[in-house]
Amino acid sequence: MQSPPNRSVPVKLVAGFALRFALVYGLLVLAWPTLRPVYRQLYCALGNVLFSGGEGSARFRPLEAGPDGSLADLDIQIVLTKRGHPPVTARMGNSSRLIGYMPMVSLIALVLATPLAWKRRRRALLLGLLLVTAFVGARMAIPIQRDFSRADALQIHHPGAFARWLLDITERAFLKAPASFFVVPIFIWILVTFRRQDGLLDGSQDSRKS
Repeated sequence: MQSPPNRSVPVKLVAGFALRFALVYGLLVLAWPTLRPVYRQLYCALGNVLFSGGEGSARFRPLEAGPDGSLADLDIQIVLTKRGHPPVTARMGNSSRLIGYMPMVSLIALVLATPLAWKRRRRALLLGLLLVTAFVGARMAIPIQRDFSRADALQIHHPGAFARWLLDITERAFLKAPASFFVVPIFIWILVTFRRQDGLLDGSQDSRKS
């Protein structure tokens, strides 16, 4: 009589993955107060490289701590400037943690928790971080494009009704939706980590050796 298929391997893999993910994710989230000063500088540098030129420029700079030494969640100030005579300037707050750090943390935790050989995890992490950086840049761009498209003195872009609707939908999906920072990193993780021949779910192949 043929023995039933062994279902313990997938259960162990999923349980081990979930435990490792929770551990890495939790440690990186808890490390935010320590990593914040360095990450904010990197975040501002990325924003300034991407958005400081053109007719409408955006300059990112870290906000100073309050009198009690604490920082609000909106820890970045973006200075929007419409070039002209005279120039028009506006300011808005931005969160380096929600916009940038949390997507990065999600991707790192997903990749490191995956039961694959370290060589493959390193490769997936490098490529994944590049794609997450592009995603973070897109998240930075949304409120900038929104404010430069409003019918006021700062307006540079004149989108039609459909383009305004599309920008609003994009903002809702990628900035305002709960856990919006987590969904796209999941797709990036799948894209950069797995191969079709990986037998992670049925235990047919030990991908940690490849």
